Amino acid sequence: MNKKVSKPLSIVMLSGLVFTAACGGEDEAQVASDPSELEGKEITVGTWKGTDAEVKAFDELLAAFTEETGIKVKKKVYNDYQTQLQTDLVGGTAPDVFYVDAFLAPELSKQGVLEPLDQYVEQTEKDLGDFYEPAINAFKSDDQLFGLPKDYSTLGLYYNKKLIEDAGFTADDIPTEMGQLPEFLGELQEKLPSGVTPAITTSELARHMFVLQSGGTDIVDENGMAVLSQQDQIEALQPLVDAYQDKLVQRPADLGQGWAGDSFGAEKAAIMIEGNWAISHIEQNFPNIEMGTKEVPTIDGNSGSMMFTVSYSLNSDSEEKAAGWEFINYATSKDGMKIWSEGAGVLPSLKSIAEELNLQDDELKAPFVAAGAYATPWQKGDSLSIVAREYNNLLPAALKGDMTLEEAMKKAEETANKDIETQLK
Repeated sequence: MNKKVSKPLSIVMLSGLVFTAACGGEDEAQVASDPSELEGKEITVGTWKGTDAEVKAFDELLAAFTEETGIKVKKKVYNDYQTQLQTDLVGGTAPDVFYVDAFLAPELSKQGVLEPLDQYVEQTEKDLGDFYEPAINAFKSDDQLFGLPKDYSTLGLYYNKKLIEDAGFTADDIPTEMGQLPEFLGELQEKLPSGVTPAITTSELARHMFVLQSGGTDIVDENGMAVLSQQDQIEALQPLVDAYQDKLVQRPADLGQGWAGDSFGAEKAAIMIEGNWAISHIEQNFPNIEMGTKEVPTIDGNSGSMMFTVSYSLNSDSEEKAAGWEFINYATSKDGMKIWSEGAGVLPSLKSIAEELNLQDDELKAPFVAAGAYATPWQKGDSLSIVAREYNNLLPAALKGDMTLEEAMKKAEETANKDIETQLK
């Protein structure tokens, strides 16, 4: 998966769409009683451009699917995925099946462009229990399922083995509880080379949502309004602000980079919390760095992380829904997912495939696989883009001391809610 988090399609531009498919799942699912009846059918699957390994693995997946079912598949690869998909949805030329970022799923399902899959799952007796629960939940809206996850990514803690060991510590010294981390970073700071910060953070809601919600308060309420300034939220985030002001934690921009993975790779930070996509980035671009990984430290004893996941979803306006479902069903089966995850090097959303590939024993990937069971999906209704924008805009002011954290979050909340209210009118 890409390390950058996608932004949602414009609700305003999609609001003029007219859909012929049922939005609420009123129509019967178009499932073939005998899949052989679909032999010779052709569908189009929309994807974004991936790595060379992903392209090769996807081609292998398509070939295996066609051999298994006789259904032909045309790829539609988008270079500017959201803009081009949006144009196709408006024009009625969108693929039969296409990728959907969990971040976008509530908005697209609300617009009616995604076919509810519950009846398809029921009629084909597909086992959803093998999927990591947070990955399935990421594509549910109003108690309906609008996609099946093809893979996922989570956050974990990275550490530079040499920097940690040269400072006189071992991996076991890194706290497993978040509340103990600042003290350790303070001790580490005294023993690091000049110019190296103990830890680095990406100051975005996509990395901090699970922290904000750790006290029990969600960042949006039942009406989709922003909730960012409750006392438990401020208390959960304040240690990060304090650590930043004590220079125990810095942002990539403070160190001259645009992304935490590059700062870590350049040995400007000894520790970072980032997604599993950073593993291949560091191995390819900073081959001399010897890194280790651990699960994100718990918060008051509770495990936490973020999950970023993408589904195969069915176009509600497709004329080949039965064949489209067959593709989704195969791609998220054990056979299909093994081809994809093994070839592309991504984390499979099926627990059985993770076990078959022994990912739980992988020295670097194991912490990210473990987080698949408890991570918070990067999805929170169709107002998340607005909430995230204001959080990302205002948090730096609190980090730098221009505002208190409470002032910054209250302003972020108020500004976001003004836009959300306007959107709802």
